[in-house]
Amino acid sequence: MRILHFMPVYAPAWQFGGPVLSVSRLAEGLARHGVDTRVLTTNAGLPQLPPEQLSRPLERNGVAVTYHPVDHPGGTIRSRALLEALPAALEGVDLLHVSAIWQPLGPPVQRAALRSGIPVFASLRGALGPYSLRQGWWKKLPWLLFRERPLLQRAAGLHVTSLQEERELAGLGLRAPRFLLPNPLDLESLRPDAQLGQRWRIAQGLAVDIPLLLVCGRQHHKKGLDLLPRVLAPLAQRSWQLLLVGGDDDGSGARLQAGLQQAGLADRVHRIDTLPAPDLAAVYNASDLLLLPSRHENFGNVVIEALACGAAALISDRTGVSAELAEAGFAAVLPRRAELWSRWLGHWLDQPRRAGASAARWVAGRYGPDAVSAAALLAYTSILQTQGQRPGRP
Repeated sequence: MRILHFMPVYAPAWQFGGPVLSVSRLAEGLARHGVDTRVLTTNAGLPQLPPEQLSRPLERNGVAVTYHPVDHPGGTIRSRALLEALPAALEGVDLLHVSAIWQPLGPPVQRAALRSGIPVFASLRGALGPYSLRQGWWKKLPWLLFRERPLLQRAAGLHVTSLQEERELAGLGLRAPRFLLPNPLDLESLRPDAQLGQRWRIAQGLAVDIPLLLVCGRQHHKKGLDLLPRVLAPLAQRSWQLLLVGGDDDGSGARLQAGLQQAGLADRVHRIDTLPAPDLAAVYNASDLLLLPSRHENFGNVVIEALACGAAALISDRTGVSAELAEAGFAAVLPRRAELWSRWLGHWLDQPRRAGASAARWVAGRYGPDAVSAAALLAYTSILQTQGQRPGRP
């Protein structure tokens, strides 16, 4: 079986966020399963790639990746070189897996595949959720109606990462079958390690005997951090400390800290800028409870990562993985109402408990790259069999 992944940006352009990480982990996991996996992308965000490495396959962790030069660095990602190379890139491909909603390169790549009789599997990654559609709706609505939706109607399958995302598609009238594949997470270094957590607390000057609440990830309006001062203010007489890890995208972080200061809680707050992924294991192990009050979260990588290290989690019911975690009993899931969060947190502070090793084992079996890649392979095989095609390679 030969699978071609297309997305406008690819590893190691980590600055473009979670989808780059998710797609690269999936592609590499498929390669480990023996699938002929290729990636078609651009050099957006990768100025360090020398010209002689562009427009030809490069091996990256078992995956053949072809980076084509963008027409103009910065701004909207376009590449004449990529479009010209499409016939050769699609030759011998059994299925195209595309992650490019709202991207100008997405429609021509999909149309070329469909003209060649290649089924298209489209990853949505929250792009059609209500929160996303409300952002710049005057531009997105016509693009959706005249560019994205006609192609999604012809897709052989739609990839959703959570039950929440699947429900959010109900009003769009899309006919293609849905396939639930969670984001694959690199859990190799994420495991419960109490000593690692204690050493990290001591190194950061954090008390080891006071419950540590964690907010981890980019600080943006979408994350709903404005709820936290109202949640924590009634608990000012209780013993807790708050750790903020991540960059301030749009001023939400500054507003959060101002709100905490106004509530007289500034001395409880410790802030660290964005950390490399390998350093997060210590942060999760040092923390007792992750807080994620998001207005909308397509998946919720940070929740799974924290649980992999045994931390407890309190998340909003707008988090993609909330239904799965609530059913499994590994996270507290509440609507975004400050009084409910304060009440739950007050009870938890009476007897602080981490989720522990059982949550870590459950996460590893469900969200590791090999588990997700195996599920993706089943989805691809189902699509090809439904379309009357037999993959040309094992």
